[in-house]
Amino acid sequence: GIFYAENAAYTTCDLDHPHFYFEMNRMKMINEDKVLARPIILYIADIPVFGLPFGVFPHQKGNRHSGWIMPSYGSDARWGGYINGLGYYWAASEYFDSKFTMSIYDRDGITLRSQNNYNKRYSYSGTLDLESKQRFSGSISDADRDIYKLGANRQSDYVVRWSHRQQLRKNQSAAVNASYYSSGDYNRRTGIAQQKRLNQQAVSNATYSKRWPKSRNSLSLNLSSRRDLMAEKKIDENSVFYSNPNRSGQQINITNNTLPQLAFSHSQRSLFSTKATKKKWYNNINYHYSSRFTNNQKNYYESESYALTDSTTGYRWITNENDDPLQQTFSDYIVSHTSGLNMSSKIFKYFNVSPNISLRSDWVNRTFSGSIDTTSGQINKNEVKGFNTRTTGSFNINMNTQVYGLFPVKLGKMEAIRHVISPSIGYSYRPDFSKEVFGRNPGYYQTIQQDNGEVVYFDRFSGTLAGGTPRGESQSMNISMNNVFQAKIVDGDKEKKQDLFSWRMSTGRNFVADDFQWNNINSSIRANMNRKLNLDFSMTHDWYDFDEQKNMRINKFKTSGGMPTPRLINARFSTGFRFAGKRLSYESGSDDVIEDTTGTEQRVDGANLAGIFTDVGGSNKTPPGDLWSTSASFSFSYNNANPNNPQKTFWMSSNSTIQFTEAWRIQYNARFDLINQSLVSHTFSVYRDLHCWELSLNWTPNGYASGLYLKLNVKSPNLRDLKIEQRGGAFSRPSLFDR
Repeated sequence: GIFYAENAAYTTCDLDHPHFYFEMNRMKMINEDKVLARPIILYIADIPVFGLPFGVFPHQKGNRHSGWIMPSYGSDARWGGYINGLGYYWAASEYFDSKFTMSIYDRDGITLRSQNNYNKRYSYSGTLDLESKQRFSGSISDADRDIYKLGANRQSDYVVRWSHRQQLRKNQSAAVNASYYSSGDYNRRTGIAQQKRLNQQAVSNATYSKRWPKSRNSLSLNLSSRRDLMAEKKIDENSVFYSNPNRSGQQINITNNTLPQLAFSHSQRSLFSTKATKKKWYNNINYHYSSRFTNNQKNYYESESYALTDSTTGYRWITNENDDPLQQTFSDYIVSHTSGLNMSSKIFKYFNVSPNISLRSDWVNRTFSGSIDTTSGQINKNEVKGFNTRTTGSFNINMNTQVYGLFPVKLGKMEAIRHVISPSIGYSYRPDFSKEVFGRNPGYYQTIQQDNGEVVYFDRFSGTLAGGTPRGESQSMNISMNNVFQAKIVDGDKEKKQDLFSWRMSTGRNFVADDFQWNNINSSIRANMNRKLNLDFSMTHDWYDFDEQKNMRINKFKTSGGMPTPRLINARFSTGFRFAGKRLSYESGSDDVIEDTTGTEQRVDGANLAGIFTDVGGSNKTPPGDLWSTSASFSFSYNNANPNNPQKTFWMSSNSTIQFTEAWRIQYNARFDLINQSLVSHTFSVYRDLHCWELSLNWTPNGYASGLYLKLNVKSPNLRDLKIEQRGGAFSRPSLFDR
């Protein structure tokens, strides 16, 4: 319905005599929509603060709705005055919405962003993100940076990102992820977050997949493209990102495209399936198979050697007849087949045995041959075009069991302690494919004898899409033992099992290694006592001794009295606990606050400093909770890999919260370096519930994010921009563009 009123008041305070209100001579309220009024005067504690000729207030709960997005604003010594995040949210329908935002920085430029989302349940969903930045060009001095001069001295950058997923009929699906950057260094210039600055790749891909559940088959088709946004700058001698080549044949990829990649998979199933209740041992044999075709195309820059005036050799990027960098193109393909057999069975009723055989066959359209350069003595790599295959494989077998023990230990409600031991042993084998395998040389390696008589093994498949061929025989054994200790708790007629702690140990051995055949012993103990105290202790021991005179590890067991005594080389211990006082008895009198998801406190270009545009006092609502709580965590590490230079660290982090009254809450966080006896960082937070208002204060005395942030605001999300803020230190700066 629609309601009209004269001399009305609007407030989110639920008191008979509200703390604040908007007084309006005339008002029109559209139920579950909006409130329109004119003129408007804001009263705080019955004192008029300011007036507006008219106003429009939202009057909707729960459901999303269109409306203006209010910005944050301020000034900075480097970027001048700014308005950040002014925009409009458009809830077009239940399937589509858009958010348009704009940021203006007086001495930096203007950023426009459009975020569009669409979603139809069980059918399709996606996002389309459009971003444009009009900024001052890099040659403009700081003195000439004024927003009024942007038109004549601007550089325009654009970014388009599209993500789409669609569920098709009959177990089919499709997905697209695409991105376009008009400038290669856009992320570096506009990102303050490290992840965004370091992202120098524009990646796009499209995937179609189809499944056949009954036959356990699946097929997928993928098209992908990866572009190095900084490739041009890496070959520009005038750029700070110039990459100086140090050899001939060095490459910088511009684009790397997969057009297409076709994959087929037949998931694991029984080789000799049967419907009989009693199965034979061979019915446990399973097989699986998959194949993948990849056609790869790339554009790249390549380096070459040339003679310098002093008769030495230099290297440069290859150019064309116009002295422009020469883009070269290359393509190759591979077909990979992967198959395997495995089974799981029991022997002697208690031991689980799982053998596994894996095979892989690679088909490529080119290989390489090696030849000795008679001048330099180096080995040249020569491309050999033509179809070729390579087959590799491995075998492994694992055996494990479980042993149970029960100790009648009575203590309080505890009736007994159960000990579960889970030992495991495994063996794996992989042949040396550079030599004869089962009496036959596969020819994957070329042997080249140098002038000094030394024989070099040249991998013919290294540099192809198949990758390097495994060299060197591997016969390894791994041993592990997992121990779990549990308590049997009896409470009246109820029994329950509670984990006390676990203890795990593992090691291994490579039988064909020339030295240091035994792996380190890794052990760990973990416990969670009554869900209040956590203990985590891990150690690494080395079987082999250390020669402190030579400052090196030696291939000799460390012993004492003729018995091996592995030396401790690494240890870590961490623990944490939390204690709290009695529960508060009062109930919060404020209405539930609906979470706001428009996110306008975030800079639209994504360049945010964590904590600067976020509420510091925690949740806007003060729920019933502990009167006080404190938690602490300790972390100690010891590294003794080199006994001549052991390393230690010991950290402590603490968090304490005191709820003095229903309205006052104080929090303190600190991090200490206990070895150097120094305070690394600490933060004080104060929160005051003012009924329909709230006050939060955050103070970081030292460190990178040192500063002060004070905020007084109305609780209701409908009026959240009715606030007073005071910033100092790091909190006084807006999110900065990285230059």
